[in-house]
Amino acid sequence: MTFRRYPRILREPKKEDKSSFLFNAILFFIGFFLTIICLNIYKPTLLPNELRIISLSKKQNILILGLDEVFPKLSNVNNEALWKGRSDTIIVLSCNPGKNILNILNIPRDTKVKIPRYGFEKINFLNPVGGPLYTKKYIEKFLRIRIDHFVVVNLHGLNKAIDEIDGIVVDVPQRMQYQDRSAMLYINLHPGNQVLNGEQAIGFLRFRHDSLGDIGRIQRQQAFTRALVKKLLDPVMFTKLPQLISIYRKTIYTDLKPKDIIKIANFVRNVPSQNQNIVILPGDFGNRKNISYWLPNHKEINKVVNKLFYDQKSLFRFQRINPKEIKISIFNGSHKDHFLASKISKALQQYGYTICLIQDYEAHVKKTKIYAQRANSETALQVKYDIGNFGEIVTGNLGPPDADITILAGDDLAKFQDKTKRKVN
Repeated sequence: MTFRRYPRILREPKKEDKSSFLFNAILFFIGFFLTIICLNIYKPTLLPNELRIISLSKKQNILILGLDEVFPKLSNVNNEALWKGRSDTIIVLSCNPGKNILNILNIPRDTKVKIPRYGFEKINFLNPVGGPLYTKKYIEKFLRIRIDHFVVVNLHGLNKAIDEIDGIVVDVPQRMQYQDRSAMLYINLHPGNQVLNGEQAIGFLRFRHDSLGDIGRIQRQQAFTRALVKKLLDPVMFTKLPQLISIYRKTIYTDLKPKDIIKIANFVRNVPSQNQNIVILPGDFGNRKNISYWLPNHKEINKVVNKLFYDQKSLFRFQRINPKEIKISIFNGSHKDHFLASKISKALQQYGYTICLIQDYEAHVKKTKIYAQRANSETALQVKYDIGNFGEIVTGNLGPPDADITILAGDDLAKFQDKTKRKVN
């Protein structure tokens, strides 16, 4: 009698299970697709341009105009007058996905320019004269850059959008109180870190009744822009897109398609703070026939434009800049040392720096910030070293416009004297 050691079925070759292969292939493609979507949302810089579905794949320059025309109701939203008001806010946004850099140039609305057939006027007069396309073409020639698109925003739209995303966390630098019934403007804000709703945020952005006037307002716009970018980092914001798009259709006029706006918003939310550069158009206060203007400094404008829009590398090669050529303003936001600004000023004067302002800052500041007001990060780095290597460098504006660098001193500099006793060469 013979016995088979193994059943016959075990010795026969197994037929290929096509359904199992197909199932695994489907799982693979679903996983690949979800990975691409997640990277598009959270880390688009890890993807090649061809796979950036909902994020920018090439450099874009965008003109943003915020209008000061405020309407009690939006029933006349299709009326041309809604988009032909004076531009209260003028911003040129440069999105560089290749380097993951966001550059913003704030142009003061009082900037003095020469408009054909009108002579010398403020730059915010361009939109009433010829609309956003005319404004776009004029600013292209003024700055010598290419602008790809324009966006016109009415303040009502910004108000509703901020309420829709549950407010913005902003550090209000000072007491703000102002009322103008004709402009529907009611401002009543106290200094400190807080969540602003739509109406409060509009007041924060429009307030200009301080020593710096319109320049101070632009500085607050810069702070608000950084806070808005931080808010966009919250993944919950994507669930708000349908409501925001509904608001956008009623209150924004642009040549961008909705999908392009989503790509830009997704790019902006993924730019780290150290890659966000915000600068005011270089210039100074001036008057002509009893009318106040912002007088552009074309030599300095060329330097800033080359850095922000043409990626021109700095000529700085770790060589020390002559401190006598650098103007510094200092704000004391520390609650630990009320004489901190004076101490910093005396130490920097020993190096040879020119101190143009010393002032207390109403809001409490824990960590020091050093503002490179002319996109001059190499100068800010030198000043940072000279105060003991403290502080975070920010390309933006806080102090008077004639300052090259502004130091916002916080609690981390309370022991400044003990940590900066170095020999001055």
